Amino acid sequence: MSRKLVALGWFYPIVVWLVLLAVVFVAEYAVMLLLPSLVGPHPSRILESAVDSIILTLIVAPLLWFTIVRPLREVIRLRTQFLTDLFAQIESDRRQTARELHDGVGQSLTLLISGLRSAKSCRTNTECSGRVDEFQRLAENALTEVRRLSLGLRPSLLDDLGLAPALERLVEDVRAHQSIAFSLDADGVSGLRLPDQVATAVFRIVQEALTNVIRHSQAHEGAVVVKQANGNILVEVRDNGRGIEPARLRPVPPGHLGLRGMMERATLLGGQFSLDSAPGRGTCITVTIPTGGPAGG
Repeated sequence: MSRKLVALGWFYPIVVWLVLLAVVFVAEYAVMLLLPSLVGPHPSRILESAVDSIILTLIVAPLLWFTIVRPLREVIRLRTQFLTDLFAQIESDRRQTARELHDGVGQSLTLLISGLRSAKSCRTNTECSGRVDEFQRLAENALTEVRRLSLGLRPSLLDDLGLAPALERLVEDVRAHQSIAFSLDADGVSGLRLPDQVATAVFRIVQEALTNVIRHSQAHEGAVVVKQANGNILVEVRDNGRGIEPARLRPVPPGHLGLRGMMERATLLGGQFSLDSAPGRGTCITVTIPTGGPAGG
């Protein structure tokens, strides 16, 4: 079955191209035969060329529309729908995994820590008490890691309180585990209830941008600004790191999945993505997303 689909994928463009060539040839042949009866026995070159071009265009344009333009529009529509559904499914899976981590493993670790505390109070043996202390520390560290993973997968603050508190928690977590001094200005969206897909896209874009700064920039300082203006959410993430050679990003190479993911998220919601960087002067990522969600059309 797969071989038939591959063969069909090669066969269809060839057939379309041959049909177009045949139609253009037949149309031009017919026009040249009928042209003397349409323009008279001694037409000017300009009139003859104009009539020939108009007739050929009227014949070929609808064919080009139905064989090339219309299928391309459908491909673009299907790709957009696929990416939208893909991101929605990813967020749904992350939400479910985060809930299971918190409610399942997290609750078990909490009970384990409680039990170890009780066991410690019942033990009089110093060595045994020290072992219990060690087990308790391991369980507490595991619980902290589970909560951190749960936050990274799908922060409950994003669902419960909105975008600004989720961004504050994200930046606080980065500050706690990294040596980069990040500042956050999200007052412009504080208390603002955005469509879920818009809030999720902004959060993931900021999250991915911070990850890129941590992994690649060698920066000491960074700043995140999120605000609302003219019906759009404006996001800016900048750092004072080593920067990127602009030529390496035209176009975005296939390996840069983080940048491509940010671009896709912004584009799917009718927004824009831009990156300004140069060696030695840091990087600035700017994203604009309409608050209404996906653009129609």
